[in-house]
Amino acid sequence: MKGEHILLLQGQNLIHAKLPTLSSGKRGAGSGSESPVHAFVMLERYNAIKAVQFVHLSLAALSKVLRGTQLLTSDVQTVGSALINIEVTHDSCQFI
Repeated sequence: MKGEHILLLQGQNLIHAKLPTLSSGKRGAGSGSESPVHAFVMLERYNAIKAVQFVHLSLAALSKVLRGTQLLTSDVQTVGSALINIEVTHDSCQFI
């Protein structure tokens, strides 16, 4: 069990990672000379980190609302409703 906990904490730096803004012309986040496979992998990495950050921020906001240290907003309510209904909608995860 302790090994699993350590493994989970290894991704902790993803939560605070600073990602470069991707322009619409260069969604691969690199120079034009990189291979399409590399550009695809980099884009998937970018989207995965954004998803991890979105989940972390959403759960943190829900936690604050439940503890009474933050007011309920429509965004937090949408995420909370999606979790209660066990569904993920486009409206509940606008992280990209």
